[in-house]
Formats: sequence, structure tokens, C-alpha cells
Amino acid sequence: MTHKEFTPSESLNLITNIILEAKSRFKDNGFAFIFIGLCCFISSLGQFILLKLEYYQVSYYPYFIMPVAGVITYFYYKKKRSTVKSKNIIGTLLALFGVILGLNLTIAGFFFWEKFDIALLPFMLILFSLWPFLTGVLIRNRLFTALGLIVNIIAYCSFFIGMEYHPLVLSIVSLIGIVLPGIVINYSHKESYV
Repeated sequence: MTHKEFTPSESLNLITNIILEAKSRFKDNGFAFIFIGLCCFISSLGQFILLKLEYYQVSYYPYFIMPVAGVITYFYYKKKRSTVKSKNIIGTLLALFGVILGLNLTIAGFFFWEKFDIALLPFMLILFSLWPFLTGVLIRNRLFTALGLIVNIIAYCSFFIGMEYHPLVLSIVSLIGIVLPGIVINYSHKESYV
């Protein structure tokens, strides 16, 4: 195996090409963001409605949509990955981070919710805010970076909001932090083919 020394210009071109390729692939994934975001919106809004109707014992049932949505998204991405000829480190990093984040949020929400008490939603939103922020930094997209910061601010503000309104906050964050970026990605992807 031989190592080639890159000039600063060649190194910058290589990094730029990796970022542009990641952006290009990322734009193909608007559907998955919209799908997951709407599932999260429906789940959290469903819980809010069940709590308002005083169905406390079953109020978490709508969240069983999320593992199903995760499986559907997994197969959606698996099909997409099978058509990709080369792998990109940024795309791989974002996918791995998304999987790790999703698993941790699922485990915390389903198995440790009693331990967190009032801090469950803020904790989950603080973790979630890292995803759009990191994505925005890696693909150099200001909208994603700004949305990550907005979700982070909402996360800390939710410490001061009553627990009965946390599902409503989550439904709003689902629209702001997942569905909106998905719509933007979908729109920009369609515009690039016009």
C-alpha cells in the first residue's frame, strides 16, 4: 500500500468533494425525514390527546408507532444503500450517529422514563438537538445548524413547562426539527433536477 502526500490544495479539494457528495446523497433522504417526523408528531400528539382525555394508563401507546417507523426507515435506507457504489465518511458518520441516537432515545423513553421524571423530554430533546446541529456542521447547512440550536433552546425551556404539555412540545419539535428539514431536502432535491 502506498501513501500519497497531498498538497494543501489537493487536500482542500478532497474535503470539498466529500462534503459535496454527502450533501448530494443527503438530499435524496427527504422522504425518510418527513416520514419519521410525521410519525413522531402523530405519536406525541396522540399521547397529549390521551392525557387530556385522562387515559393515563395507555397514554404511551401511540409511541409504539416509532419502532415500526424505525424498521420501515431501516429497510428504506438499506434499499438505497444497495444502489450506492461508494461510501462516504460523512454519510456513514451521520447514519451511525442517527442509529445510535435513535436507539438511546427509544431505550430512555420506553424503559427509563420513570427515572427521568420531569427531565425525560428535556433530556431527549437535548440529545436530539445534536443531530440537526451536527448534520448542519458536517454538510455546511445553516438551516440545520440553526434548527439544532432552536431545538436545544426548546429543550432547556421545557424544564419550565408542565409535564402534561411535554408531548405537545415534542410534537412541535418533530415538525421543526425533522419534518421541516425533510421538506427542505425534498424541495432542494427536486429543484436540482429541474
